[in-house]
Amino acid sequence: MTREEHSTELRTQIVALVMVAKMKPQDVAMMLKIPQTSVYNIVKRAKLQGFDPTVNPRIEHEHVANLKRSGRPKTVTEEIEASIIASVTKDRAGREKSAEYLAFEAGISTTSVLRLLKLNSFSKCKPTWKPGLTDDMRRKRLAFALAHKDWTLEDWKNIIWTDETSVILGHRRGSNRVWRRVFECYDPTVIRRRYKNASEFMFWGCFSYDAKGPCHIYDPENAATAHLVSNKCKVLASVTATAKKAEKELEIANRAREMKAREEWELNQAIRNLELRPRRGRKPVFKFTTKNGKLVRKSKGGIDWYRYQTEILVPKLLPFAKECQRSRPNTIIMEDNAPAHAHFQQKEIYSFHEIDRLLWPGNSLDLNAIEPTWFWLKNRTTLQGAPGDRKTAKKLWYNAWEKLPQHRIQAWIERIPFHIQEIIRLEGGNEYAEGRPRGDQRQRCRRKGVLSFRAYMEDEGDWEDAVDIGGLERFV
Repeated sequence: MTREEHSTELRTQIVALVMVAKMKPQDVAMMLKIPQTSVYNIVKRAKLQGFDPTVNPRIEHEHVANLKRSGRPKTVTEEIEASIIASVTKDRAGREKSAEYLAFEAGISTTSVLRLLKLNSFSKCKPTWKPGLTDDMRRKRLAFALAHKDWTLEDWKNIIWTDETSVILGHRRGSNRVWRRVFECYDPTVIRRRYKNASEFMFWGCFSYDAKGPCHIYDPENAATAHLVSNKCKVLASVTATAKKAEKELEIANRAREMKAREEWELNQAIRNLELRPRRGRKPVFKFTTKNGKLVRKSKGGIDWYRYQTEILVPKLLPFAKECQRSRPNTIIMEDNAPAHAHFQQKEIYSFHEIDRLLWPGNSLDLNAIEPTWFWLKNRTTLQGAPGDRKTAKKLWYNAWEKLPQHRIQAWIERIPFHIQEIIRLEGGNEYAEGRPRGDQRQRCRRKGVLSFRAYMEDEGDWEDAVDIGGLERFV
């Protein structure tokens, strides 16, 4: 029979019935359904602790309280506990201290430290990663948030969200675990391979609240990159021809721009020559540079303003924006401040097509609704293993983009108003949990007997009935 410690209230009742009401211990045990021995022990302990009904019938707490138990005194005092918690929460170095080091600081055992931290709800977790922000970035983020704090969800539905992401071949995004027994650590089905010098490519995409837009994968342009992708002469010849074609197009465009810039310069010089006071120094000579409109490509094989304009902006993004303007006349294209996007030639293109754009502050992934897309796509394209060659990777990424459900896109856009308010609260900081505010009406739990979505369990046509891409395939 297991021993049970009786409550203070029950012990008080027993003492009152036996010593004050003069009931028999066996009757009290039967009435309260406890062992008779327990009744005798409780009455005996009350007498030893000073209770005498003939002197004072009032039962005090010390008459029925437990005596101080024997055993080694507790090593971890409240002061030691407070010092350990203060050491852990002091700074980022404290958060990474080991239990052994904390035990050495406090002069107690490692086991005691682990037990203490667990009692205070501490556990060893992965750190939360956030983009680094300078003071200038914080100011720009706060200014952007304040300028758009009154925007409703309907206003954000007018935005076309765009961005690029890098794809590394042979790399699997996200943590993954396998089921294995202790001796199976080198089983071929358990081992995952990694490869050195895996090439990569850039993937670009865009979408709005109502429709998913085109996507694009940048192919290598210079000869050095082409050799990494393929050693075939056809690739090198195609790359060289593309580069020469770009040079000819820029040469033709710069001729017209130089004539216009020269005319403006000569007109300004004529106005300055009308001044009566003579000017000293060398005679001014016209020079056609990037400051007065010359188009120059400085990137060697990377993504510069020319490639962005000729491969994405003109043939894909602007036609998609025109399609969106039919249902939402106030459509705006959001881009980051990357040099390829912020080039002065892009501003001329937008002005010519009469489409507004919104440049969001740098290093602010939480202000661009397309950023969560990359995590979703990288997980989806590597669920059955990371592709090791460019051709397979491109096919997987195009298929994943096509099957990206519109309801996910809408959920990502619906987070932006909440992010704006959090950035204002933190004065431009990003120390908050991204996503929709807690307590919304969306279902957050899984139902019994219903599988969550997994790409390797999906048939090819599962998403086609649920996603309407509105005939936008011709832009891809």
